Amino acid sequence: MKGTRSTRRTVRKGAENLPLLMLAALPMLLWVFEGSLLALLGALFQLSLLAGAILLIAQGQEAQEAYDAAKAARRPALPKKLIGTALIGVLIFLLAATRFTDILPPIMLGIAAMLFSLAAFGSDPLRDKGLDDPTYLAERRAESLMTRADAALRDVVTRVSALGDAQIQARTEAIHGVSMRLLRALGSDPRRLIELEKPLVRFLALVENEAFRLENGWRDSPERSARFYVTRLEALSVAFESGARQRRSRETPDVYALDTDLLVERMQREATV
Repeated sequence: MKGTRSTRRTVRKGAENLPLLMLAALPMLLWVFEGSLLALLGALFQLSLLAGAILLIAQGQEAQEAYDAAKAARRPALPKKLIGTALIGVLIFLLAATRFTDILPPIMLGIAAMLFSLAAFGSDPLRDKGLDDPTYLAERRAESLMTRADAALRDVVTRVSALGDAQIQARTEAIHGVSMRLLRALGSDPRRLIELEKPLVRFLALVENEAFRLENGWRDSPERSARFYVTRLEALSVAFESGARQRRSRETPDVYALDTDLLVERMQREATV
């Protein structure tokens, strides 16, 4: 592990020195002033090869650092560092071909340049990392579930607020806040939240249905519809939280375990505000 970290530091330091490659290529600019059109075009083409190689290696290094920092990540779709080192090899081959009559030395020099570049800047990640890890998959599934719940409850809040009643809007927003705090507290263990998926989906469907019933009855009897809506909504919220508490109590004998999780979640959110 220590050797791997040392190698990464060396590669990162090499990538930081990429601009020096352009300084090393400055003598090629002399070809521009030789007066020959062929020399001018050749110098511009080779300088563009080098600039392209430096750009690709720099972008590949950024992708490498993001890959290393992530717990799970897909390999880069395009191996930019490998392509950049290949371009350096092509550049050295072209430069050497003008100085040798035999093709073998330029080929060997181009391969050597590519290998040295690979040693200096490293290779791109060639495989996905952590995507088949059960913990990672559970985290992504729990995150998706929480996002769906938040979106569904926000949609209900929007629909209710369109009716123009501040009281039922405030009640709906309160239920949204309570529900999301409960889910975030349970989400500290993704598996615990995933186990709650079926009752959560059922809860969201019932809440959306109550919003639909409220909208339909609003024209004929807004007060009666609002009263029934608030009563049912709070009953649904209490039932959902009660079910979550029962599931939590089966996992631990501590009857205050969920309250503790809720308190911790609230303190963490307030600390970030």
